[in-house]
Amino acid sequence: SDTLIQVWNDDKNLKKVADKGYRMIVGSSDYWYLDCGHGAWAGNFVNGNSWCDPYKTWQKIYSYNLTTGLTDKEAKLVIGGEVLLWSEQSDPTNFERMLWPRSSAAAEVLWSGVNKSSVVEALPRLHDWRFRMVKRGIQAEPLQPLWCVKHGGCDLPH
Repeated sequence: SDTLIQVWNDDKNLKKVADKGYRMIVGSSDYWYLDCGHGAWAGNFVNGNSWCDPYKTWQKIYSYNLTTGLTDKEAKLVIGGEVLLWSEQSDPTNFERMLWPRSSAAAEVLWSGVNKSSVVEALPRLHDWRFRMVKRGIQAEPLQPLWCVKHGGCDLPH
């Protein structure tokens, strides 16, 4: 009864774990895997695809609801979440760029809940945070081209 389960590979497992009454920490491979989209790291995959493609953008990360498919009672078993960055393709030369600021989007979801504001409203906050990290020497990747940041955005038609 005091077991804590990490659910990371499939949201269908959220319901299975909740049905057994276990508390859980969620980090979906469909939303919060930070090393996806960088190609396969083993084998002869000349097209560059890996099992967890595509790349998880900050917008995708920001949109994740950790309690999808759960009742209110079951949702109370979700005590937190985590982004996942494995070491197959990360090391001290690139982990900060792969981690930040995308994990900041997940942090806001964990703090405020999903869909409390749109990605359009979240973008300025994440830009500010990213620039503070860079000023402190953290190699956080950009969210948009600098020109877009300086000129109020660059939403392009689809």
